[in-house]
Amino acid sequence: MQKQLRITIEGKTYNVLVEDLSAPDHLSAQPLSRPVTGVVAAPVAVAPSVTASVTPPKAAPAAGSGEEISPLGGVVEAVNVSVGQEIKAGDRLLVIESMKMKTPIHAQNSGTVKSITVKAGDTVEAGRVLATVG
Repeated sequence: MQKQLRITIEGKTYNVLVEDLSAPDHLSAQPLSRPVTGVVAAPVAVAPSVTASVTPPKAAPAAGSGEEISPLGGVVEAVNVSVGQEIKAGDRLLVIESMKMKTPIHAQNSGTVKSITVKAGDTVEAGRVLATVG
C-alpha cells in the first residue's frame, strides 16, 4: 500500500510517496486515488542490512538506597537543591534538558541531601546517580 506523506527537513517541506511493506498487499502496486504533482524523486541509498546493539539500562538501585537516578540523558539545566537541605519526596531536585525539552527530576525519597554529583551544564546519561538523599 502506498501513501503520500509530507516531510519537513531543516525547514524544507517535501511531498513523498511511501510504500508500506508491512501491509499484506505490499507486493501489488496500488495507484493513489489522486495524481501527485510537483514531486521530484531523488535516489535514496538504503543499507542492505543494519544491525544495532542495544545496551540494557543499568538496574535501578534498591528501594530506599537514597540514590536519585537520571531517567534520561541530556544536559543539566538547573540544580534546585543544595547539600544539607531537607527535602520531601516529590520535591524538584533539578532540571535536565534533552532534545529541547526540559524535564524536572523529582526526589523519590524524603530526607537530607547528602551529595549532588552534577552541576548546571553537565552532560548526563540515563542511569547516572544525580544526588543522594538520606
